[in-house]
Amino acid sequence: MPARRDPAFRRRLLSALVLGPLALGLLSYGDLPFTAWVAAFAAAMAWEWIQMSDPDAPPLAYAIACATASGSVLLAGQAEIGDAVFWGAAGTLASAIERWRRGWSIEVVGVLYVSLAAALLAAMRAEPDHGLKSVVLLFAIVWAADSFAYLVGTWAGGPKLLPQASPNKTWSGFVAGLAAGLLAGLGAGVMFGLDKLPVAIFALVVATASVGGDLAMSIFKRGFHVKDSGTLIPGHGGVLDRVDALMLAVIIAVITERFLPLGWATP
Repeated sequence: MPARRDPAFRRRLLSALVLGPLALGLLSYGDLPFTAWVAAFAAAMAWEWIQMSDPDAPPLAYAIACATASGSVLLAGQAEIGDAVFWGAAGTLASAIERWRRGWSIEVVGVLYVSLAAALLAAMRAEPDHGLKSVVLLFAIVWAADSFAYLVGTWAGGPKLLPQASPNKTWSGFVAGLAAGLLAGLGAGVMFGLDKLPVAIFALVVATASVGGDLAMSIFKRGFHVKDSGTLIPGHGGVLDRVDALMLAVIIAVITERFLPLGWATP
């Protein structure tokens, strides 16, 4: 059977070539420019979530969700993570109260999910000792896992991973993604002088979470009866389509590193 081709591959590649260097440049600079970049993405993610989950939502619902997500990021990057969590929880409660008037739905927790994931990324970069290295390690694992899972799954095919959630994801892509994430994590770990065994475990956990985040968003979109979260990024759809793997991965990475020290050297 000939390998399959993805007609959107060229657009995906061009989008990555534009957004990748910009993201890396802002990540390297850090401070307010990076925080603002993440906050803008968080607002777009929150907008797309409301658009998917609540098509009849009034402008107030969008305003609350976007303010919750972007505010959480700004507080996490420029103040304290505790302030960001409080803001995210309060904003989610406000979203729930607003939604209550049109019929309660558990889907409002998506506002908290978006806010928490984006805020933790900003807080990770703001860490004074090894913030940049932590995010580079995270990005290396997630980008490698996501890219190779997509490439191998698309071109090699094979048995489906979870057809109820996504008909395009395969076991071959899943295994390739884990292997690529592991190798990328180990490579970054060696470059940063980290302990190899903890980094290997960390990389496997984060790579698995990245696949889980991708599948979770596929399940949400299928439940909302949409193919893409939006149309902002050519070849990828919306912002949520582009960062779905990163969202769960950053949450799991922060939790995992609490119990699995990687050996960061104290300056």
